[in-house]
Amino acid sequence: MQIFDYHINPKSKKGLVFKSFYFQPENEHERPLGNLCLVGEFTDSLSRDKKILEDLSHIIKDGFFSDPHKPPLEALKSGLRKGNQFLEELSLQGNVRWLGNLNIAAVAVRDFDLHFSKAGNIKLLLLRSGEYHDMGENLEFQKPSSDKPTQIFSNIASGNLVDKDRVIILTQNVFEFFHLHIAEPIANLAGVTPKTLANLLKGSKEEMKEYSGAMFVVAINKKGQKRKWFPTIKTPLGKKIALIIALLAILLASYWIFR
Repeated sequence: MQIFDYHINPKSKKGLVFKSFYFQPENEHERPLGNLCLVGEFTDSLSRDKKILEDLSHIIKDGFFSDPHKPPLEALKSGLRKGNQFLEELSLQGNVRWLGNLNIAAVAVRDFDLHFSKAGNIKLLLLRSGEYHDMGENLEFQKPSSDKPTQIFSNIASGNLVDKDRVIILTQNVFEFFHLHIAEPIANLAGVTPKTLANLLKGSKEEMKEYSGAMFVVAINKKGQKRKWFPTIKTPLGKKIALIIALLAILLASYWIFR
């Protein structure tokens, strides 16, 4: 799996703040949970709102990795539950500016298993075999209950990835740029690399000046998966074979010594 994270004109639009995070397991115990990606933005923000994005993302991350014995889906539920609690505490403290102003996506990937959730206007696309699929479409209509508007994460969707899939997360403004200028060229690429993406963005430099936001790409590939050609024999039968070979070697050595 490869990650490509691009922040486009981060200071060009007043009031727009966005952040992206890629969290990997920090030890062997956390490894079964996989990786967590978060992309979020405030569309009408104050300077302190950037810290809210950072705090929210790290709280979701801590909840996700809190119990390595959970399957990734349950771990993501735990992380998002912690995120909802954090936002509820903010509202109780009188900070409600983020309501209707926060767009965020959370994506958990382990091998070829995918779990994701989103809140607000942020795009989650899957590029497979040259075709785009709107993964977040079924989550578009999720709305916090009227009695708990701070519970912005209410649904999680899951799916399976295949080799050469591309999961693309786009903030609202950058999605327009992506759709108009680089979606088709990316779909036609045989493979996605930092160089090819950088060249596409460089070729659309003039058009890109009007846009601001994040483009986060998760590229699935099988590279790095090692195959054990000569596994250690650990079965009882294997032990018997090893003992027989050792015994034959001893008998052969004895024959040459005492002949």
